[in-house]
Formats: sequence, C-alpha cells, structure tokens
Amino acid sequence: MIDFDLTEEQKALQKMARDFAEKEIRPIAEKLDRSQNLLQDFPWDMIKKADAVGLRTIGLPTEYGGPGYDMRTWVVLIDELSYPDVSCSKILTQCWKGARRLAQQGTKEQKDRFLTAFRDDPTYLLGGARTEPGSGSDNQLPYEAPEAGVILTAQRQGDHYILNGRKHFISNSPVAKMLVVTARTDKTVGGDKGCSSFIIPTNTPGFKVASVHDKVGFRIYLQGELDFDNVKVPVENLLGGKEGRSGSEGVASKVELAAHAMTLARAALEAAMKYANERIQGGRAIIHHQAVAMDIAEMYQILHAGRSLLWRLAWSGDMDQVDPALMHSTKVFCTEAALKICLTALEIFGGSGVMRELPMQKYVRDAMVFQHMDGTQQINRIKVGRILATRLNQEGRLSR
Repeated sequence: MIDFDLTEEQKALQKMARDFAEKEIRPIAEKLDRSQNLLQDFPWDMIKKADAVGLRTIGLPTEYGGPGYDMRTWVVLIDELSYPDVSCSKILTQCWKGARRLAQQGTKEQKDRFLTAFRDDPTYLLGGARTEPGSGSDNQLPYEAPEAGVILTAQRQGDHYILNGRKHFISNSPVAKMLVVTARTDKTVGGDKGCSSFIIPTNTPGFKVASVHDKVGFRIYLQGELDFDNVKVPVENLLGGKEGRSGSEGVASKVELAAHAMTLARAALEAAMKYANERIQGGRAIIHHQAVAMDIAEMYQILHAGRSLLWRLAWSGDMDQVDPALMHSTKVFCTEAALKICLTALEIFGGSGVMRELPMQKYVRDAMVFQHMDGTQQINRIKVGRILATRLNQEGRLSR
C-alpha cells in the first residue's frame, strides 16, 4: 500500500534541503536568471556547498559512498531544493540521474572508475547526450525505424570507437566533466538496437561545446550544442560493455522532471494565494471574489492530482513495479499542470504579473521549458496510447 507519510529521516532531509535552498539558492536565483553571460556566472560556489552537504551525490549507491535514497526521498528533496529556483536544482538532480544510470547500467570497472571520480570531485557534473539537430522525437518513436533516430556515428576501429556528429539541447554539457553519449553503431536496424552509449570525459580530444543555448527559462541550467570530430573512445567506455544497449534514465528521469514541475506549480499557487489575500478590490481581498476563488480552487485541485500521480510513480519505481503508461502520463500531466497553474497565477496578479521584479513571469518561462523536456507531450501520449491498446482484458476491463 502506498504510504504518504514521511519517515523521520525524510523529514530531516526535507529541512536540510529547505535550509540549503533558502540560504544558498534564493539569494542568487534572480541574478542568474538575468545573466547575459551564463558560463561566466555559473554558480560553482553553490555547487561546492551542495556537495559539502551531500546534495550533489544523491544518486550514488551506498557501495560507492552515496546515500542510496529511493525515488520518494528524491521527491521530498526536490520539493524543497527547487522551490526558490528550478534551474539551480536541475543542475544537481541531473547528476543524481546520471550517477544512478551509471550505477545500474555500467560494468564494475566503469563504476569503479567513473563513480569514484564523480564522488571525489566537488565540481564533477554529469550529463547525458542523445538529442540531435536532426533527431529529437525520432529518438523516442514507439517503433523501430532504421532511417530514424540518432545520426551521430560510432565506428569500431580496433580497441576504440571513433565518434563523429553533433548533439544539441544537452543538459549540463557546457559544465559537465563526463557525458553518457548515445551514438549509432548499426545503421541497418532501428534506434534501440542500432544505438549504443559511451562514457565520454569532456576533455577528450575532438569533443567541443559549440554553443550554449540561450533559453527563455531554466536559464542557468545550461544546455549546449556539441561537436564530435573523430572523438576516440576506448572500448572500455562502451556503457555496459555491449553494443545495442543505448539505455536511458527510465523512471528516475520522469520522477525528477515531474517533481520539479509540481514544485514550480506549488510556488506559483502559493504566491497567487498570498497576493489574492492582500490585494483589495471592491472593498475586499480578491480571494473572496468568486472568479478568483474558483481559479485558486482549480489550481489547488490540479496541483494535488499531479502530486498524487508523482508520488505513485515514485512508489512504483521503488517497488520495481513501474507501469510505463503511468510513467509517461505522469510526465505529461505534471508538466502541463505546471504551465496551467503558472499562467493562471500570473493572471491573478493582473498587470503586475508580467513585471520583472515579481517572480510570476519567471514561473511561466520556466514552465514553458518543461513541455519539451524528456520527450514532447505528443510523443509521450503516443506511447501511452500504444501501451493502452493492449490493456483491455477479455472482460473489457483495464488489466492494470
């Protein structure tokens, strides 16, 4: 049975994350959002302080010096860590996902080599590189098509692979020390079997960050365009030691993304409620006007529906009972809910909502970016539809 109560350890972690976020993230969030030189202003001091309290290495298993926290604990931490700014939080949680993926999919030698290096360096950040200028949704099609998907090639030459091509929209890539890069190793089959993933330190010759994307939201969560020009990667860096296993971050990615979306939505709702209690029109606070009260009620309902979905998905991940339809549905519902709530909250502020000195416009900009993270809403819905096509049993009921 799903338990919504927090353990004493989770309550302590919740307070720690809240204190850290208010002390180290909130004071720098607005300046970072307005930065015109994102690389120069990247918050390395915040990263080092996060490492000092264990917030950089949350994704490490206990055997590599990490805490080995479950998905529900991730949700608790993200709910506090991302409250002042989802962008700063996302820098850290990208590392949680990357470390967890390497721990689950890497060989022992790979884990010994890279997870210990990540653990011991306070400024070691991680990322994963799959999306390309010519293949975004192609990479997530619910069917195998040899002509679709990853274009970047990895050709075996003796004890090495030679990688050539380009990636873009790659999170943390301008500041990461290691990326897991998906490349095409077999052009005759579809993306799942025809692709493999490689562990690539970003100081490898031939690798270059061609540009840093200038986004409307998630400003300091840097994403870059990457060039691979005859990048020579040893066979030992083939993730898992076998070709045809491109892998992904799976349920952790959906939980992490949905958790950020729900925290952003909560921040917007709470700001709107505070303003609606203080703003007087017609002789009373606008929260007592029916139109505003109905908006706030709907925002509250959507928020808690999303949070319930998120907690169920996190629980299913912890129990190793993940329903793929629920996984993709949670991503879509929570990110769309965040945008709707942020837009409605901005509207409650009236003309003040679009002023830069208030956070409402930033909430909307950040919520917009969610819509295309981890697959478009359309691709995720297509996947859900394909799964549900075989879910009715002989009695005409959903089998799960």
